[in-house]
Order: sequence, then C-alpha cells, then structure tokens
Amino acid sequence: MSVVAYSTLASSDLRESAYRDHAVDLIKGWACLLMVVAHVPFPDARWLSWTTMGSVLFFSSTGMNLWGLVARQRGDYLRIAANGLFLIFAGFADNYVLGTMGQSDVFQSAGMAMIAMLALHWMLPRTWTWLFPLPFLIHYANQHFFFWKISAGGVSSFFLTPGLFPLLPWLSFYLLGAHLKRYPERRMRWGIGLGALAACGVAVAATGWRLDKFWMSPEYWFLGLAYTALLLDGLRVWLARCRRPSLAELRYWGANSLVFYILHGFVIRLLEIWLPGGWLLLVAALSLTAVLMRAGLWLQHWARTQSPWAILAGCGGVSAAVLGMEAVYLHAYYARTFLSFGLTLSFLAAYPAFKLLSQRLPALGVQSN
Repeated sequence: MSVVAYSTLASSDLRESAYRDHAVDLIKGWACLLMVVAHVPFPDARWLSWTTMGSVLFFSSTGMNLWGLVARQRGDYLRIAANGLFLIFAGFADNYVLGTMGQSDVFQSAGMAMIAMLALHWMLPRTWTWLFPLPFLIHYANQHFFFWKISAGGVSSFFLTPGLFPLLPWLSFYLLGAHLKRYPERRMRWGIGLGALAACGVAVAATGWRLDKFWMSPEYWFLGLAYTALLLDGLRVWLARCRRPSLAELRYWGANSLVFYILHGFVIRLLEIWLPGGWLLLVAALSLTAVLMRAGLWLQHWARTQSPWAILAGCGGVSAAVLGMEAVYLHAYYARTFLSFGLTLSFLAAYPAFKLLSQRLPALGVQSN
C-alpha cells in the first residue's frame, strides 16, 4: 500500500460502476508505478523516499472509490463491512509472505479503513469526511504528548504508529479521498492543497525537515494531502481537455490495482535472482507484472463463473497445502518463498468468490450523505 501500497478496494468493486472515473484510475495507476520503484533496490538513492508517496495516493484513491459505493445509497453497509473483514483476515497471507506478521499490511489497512469509514458515515452522515485530519491528530498526540505506543509489534500495531500501515494515521488519507470525491469543486482541491503546503512550510520552519513515512512526520502528512489534492486537480483539468482518455495502460493498472499489487512482489523476488537492482530490474518488473496481471484477471473472471463455495474451499485447501509443505518438507529459502505466494494467489481467486456471497446479505438503510 502496499505497499505503497499501496489498499485497497478490489478491481471488481471498480467495475461495478458503469461510470469510470479516469482521474482516479490514473492516480491509482501512478501509485502502482511508484510502488514498484519503491520496492526495487537502488543503492544510495535518496530520492526513493519520495516514492513512498505512492502509498498516500493508493489509500486516497481507495477512499474515493469507497465514497462512490457509499454514495449510491443502496444499503450496502453489510456487504462492504463483510468485504472489509475478509480483507483483514486474508491480509495475513500477505503478512506471511512478506514476513510482517503482527503488523497491518495493505489489505488489512484497507479493510479496517472501510469499516471505520462506514461507522463514521453512519454516526455523522453530514460531516464525516471533514474529519480527515483527526486520525493524524490522534497519531500526533500519541507521538508527542501521551505516548500510548512507542514501539512496533503487537495488536496495537494495527491501530497506531509505529507499524506498517496502521489505521491511525493512514485513515486520514482514506477520508481525504472520500472528501475530495464528495466535494468535487476545484476550490476544495486547491484549498486543501495550498493550505497543506503552507502548513508544511510552518512545520519545517519550526522543527526542521524530516520526511518520515514510518513515523508519519507532519511534513510527510502535509505533503501527502497537497500531492493528492493537486494531482487530482491537474488530472481533472487535463482529462477535460482530452478528446479521449490517454495513458490506457496506466489506467488499466489503476483499475486493477489489487491484482497488480499481489503480483508485483512475486515478480520482483523472481527477477532479483538474476537482476540485483537498478533500472533494468525496474523495467523488467513493470513489464512482467503487467503481463501476469492479465492472467490474474482471467483467474478472477473464471472464479466468478464458478460456485463461490467451491472456490473458497479450493483456495482454503491450497493454502493449507502450502503451509503444510513448508512446515514439513521445504526448508530452502527460494522454495519456501515462491511456494508462499500460493497463499496470495489463492486470495486472488477467493476474493471475488467471497464478494459474490456478500451480495446476498440484506440491505441496511443509509442516512443522507
């Protein structure tokens, strides 16, 4: 989110809408590209710290997509919450592959954010998106005044920094995306963007420059707000002048970012056997991920045509077999590493099957937005 992460709502969520927001797809596609750059080794490349803004864009665009689902007012609360819980549970497969058990990965961050946003929308239907600064302020209070959490690890790493992508402060960017989608006027985008840049200048003057994603420094948060708002504004203006949307491949990555995210880690680990890092690895990783993404999308399409119960049972069986083989037979690093990706590939097929089941949940009435 990751991940960058760069998460996330699934690509099938995006395709449920007849109207494609090409600006959001481009933001998410750009986030996918930044994510791969951030995960490819570049020795002594200080500029890599800026690629972590891909996480900001990924989570903000996920909030934009979630706003679209909530705004339909079809009573989808239970369905969205169920999908969020599935992401939280299935995220442990990604944790296992990445070696980050005990911390919130991209999928778990997206799942927790989905549920938190539904709760806020239910409690404060008219003002909930205006709360986007609140998660960061709680995080800031923890870091500087109350010290509720000062070390990584444990269940608290799912909720507060330090952690991988804890709910606080990353929920700020999910809510920011929903806010920008809810209030599409250009003055809102410019107001947030320029206001964040001004506040960043004040923070740097007071405490110095410290661009820190892991601890979420104020500079990082302010720049994340400004980058998201102003990039969305620029894309809106540019697309309005285009006769037809451009950058089709990048938009395709964005529209299917969940599949792209799952596969890019496998591709980089595979290619690193022959290419230790640098630009050649970057180009090869982007190219191979884009190719394999088509196969992943075919797998998801096939899974939607089958019995969801059979797909879930089959994916559960594959996951159990992977864990069993690693526990009993396999001890070599590469064998264990690449077999572990069977867990996340199983999730790739299981998620659309679960979403089909979640559509059977009863509708709940929603309040006015």
